[in-house]
Amino acid sequence: MWRRAVGAALAVVGALMVLFAPVGGVISCPDPGFCHEQAASDYWGLVSYPPGWGKLAVPMALIGVGLVVTGVVLWVKRRGSGRRTQGQVS
Repeated sequence: MWRRAVGAALAVVGALMVLFAPVGGVISCPDPGFCHEQAASDYWGLVSYPPGWGKLAVPMALIGVGLVVTGVVLWVKRRGSGRRTQGQVS
């Protein structure tokens, strides 16, 4: 029971990390002396990250994918083969 709950929680947290990873930043700057590092946001613009957080997009995405995979494995994995019962000797 706890394995499925932990797996589901990890999968949800990982999916949220992937969905809300920072994207964007400065693409081009017309006046190099005037431009400063701009803040990044997620794909939909719901979360605004401070300047410099755009560099964390790849690590956040990798950790998020790892959490989703781990969560799905814990969620789906069986505890045992189910063929043996207690007391049987193989």
